[in-house]
Amino acid sequence: MNYTTSMHNKEIEQNISKCSRCGLCQGFCPIYEEIKNEKSTARGKLMQIFGLIKGDLKLNSKILNNLDLCLYCDKCKINCPSGVDTTRIFCLGKKLNLLGKILNSGFVFNLKLSTLSLLSLFKKTPKYKETSKILYFEGCIAKKLKNKFEIKGLKLKKGNFKCCALPYLTKGARATYEKIVKHNESIIENSQMVVFDCATCFNTVKNYPFKNPKNKEKLVFYTDFYKNIELIANKNITITYHLPCHLKSSGINIEEIESILKSIKNIKYVKMENAEDCCGFGGDFFIRHPKIAFNISMKKAKNILKTKADYILTSCPTCLWSLKFSIFINKLINKKIKIPKALDMNTFINNYCKITIEKQPKINQDVNMYELLV
Repeated sequence: MNYTTSMHNKEIEQNISKCSRCGLCQGFCPIYEEIKNEKSTARGKLMQIFGLIKGDLKLNSKILNNLDLCLYCDKCKINCPSGVDTTRIFCLGKKLNLLGKILNSGFVFNLKLSTLSLLSLFKKTPKYKETSKILYFEGCIAKKLKNKFEIKGLKLKKGNFKCCALPYLTKGARATYEKIVKHNESIIENSQMVVFDCATCFNTVKNYPFKNPKNKEKLVFYTDFYKNIELIANKNITITYHLPCHLKSSGINIEEIESILKSIKNIKYVKMENAEDCCGFGGDFFIRHPKIAFNISMKKAKNILKTKADYILTSCPTCLWSLKFSIFINKLINKKIKIPKALDMNTFINNYCKITIEKQPKINQDVNMYELLV
């Protein structure tokens, strides 16, 4: 590990004091479900951090490993009856040493992402409408892969945003996180609306410590645009959907997505078992803990295959990788099975559906959506 635990944060102590030690987090933690180790749960991590603060525990490799066993899926946070902001504590409880600052610098992070550019070497950089009133928050993965985000009939301008900053926050690079937040909020401040297509980016930005709370109201996930638009698939297709953890923690539940998918003509929607369970990849968690990530992702693939769907949709680039990987592994194991194609939900709608605007979508009262959708 390249970080140490911060011992002098009042916010951490105040949050830990809220914990009633009920253990409810245990039932929602995908890590605990896999390894059955209390120290990996939110309650276990909080008690270890508390012990470090009080001086009853001394920081060692085992404690560091326990604290690192987190997918940052927010499931413990959103299901905590005491309202403990668990994932925030895990982030605040980290302090980078010199080596950590180097390994988690913006330069090294961009260097890691640059490998993705090889996959889009011959793709053209997508163009957006520079005069649009709506900004698109382009995530790091979409940027490197040169993925084009579009909603038919909607004009988008790519905002000059930096990374959402979650990779820095979860590693303890607070200074870099705060610098990015300041930059991104300045752009949001001067916009009318910001549209997201990545659940993780959306959830991270929604949780920014905004200086102007009204800026949070400008953030919209793209699925909101499809709530009042009629969609017709080009052919009869069976689909299922994996709900990204960060979409749930941002306030968008599975029923909201299902209502959109079920309304598409020529579509048969089949809900998979445990559709809201984590896919297991959790950013770069699958690199640090490949065995745990692999086992969790294979459970997800098993539920996907049970649906016998033609397509498995999701709304997160990392989740999409996880789904593609686990489905591919299942195909290698059993070549006779029918496997669905994994796609981003918006990509699926753009490639396989026709869109007819029925009425004005009501997303933000400060923006006339009808004019923007012409």
